[in-house]
Amino acid sequence: MANAPIGNNFIEGVLGVVLLNFHNVDLGKTIGEATIEFIEDIKDINFAQDGTQPSDKIPTGQAYQITAKLGQITWARLDKVLRGLTVVGNSAKLGRDIYRSGRDNFSYQLVLTRVDSDGNAYANDLYKLTFYKAFPMVNGPIGSFGPDTQREVEVMFYCFYDEDKKAFGYSGIASSLGL
Repeated sequence: MANAPIGNNFIEGVLGVVLLNFHNVDLGKTIGEATIEFIEDIKDINFAQDGTQPSDKIPTGQAYQITAKLGQITWARLDKVLRGLTVVGNSAKLGRDIYRSGRDNFSYQLVLTRVDSDGNAYANDLYKLTFYKAFPMVNGPIGSFGPDTQREVEVMFYCFYDEDKKAFGYSGIASSLGL
């Protein structure tokens, strides 16, 4: 029987492994560290008469970025994160898809779910983190082959702000947040 999670929600306690679901496809469990980064651009406001240090700081941009290594690689899973890839059955065409908006054409819902000590994803919404518009970017090799090499693909998901929902996403129960 699995151990109970540490903490009462997604962010509390030891996170460990997470399961990724992107564009309604199970991408499998992560290997190693999965990180959630808050990105913020800040502009300094300077006035000559106040010296060289800023008199104010104004946030001019914000976003979130998730970086994770996928450990259960298949063509079907790569098809969701690698633009230009076309998969039919067990065959794959390595093409390209360029000069189109990532926000409009390639950003979909991303759900990170904590995994218990038996490797099962928690069903409780409190152990899930959902982003409305995540744009995948493969970072590094999509395959490695060797006698002591575990196959993994690092993917960074840049999360866009959803203008309709007025949020990047949520953790827990959406209706309790008015979403």
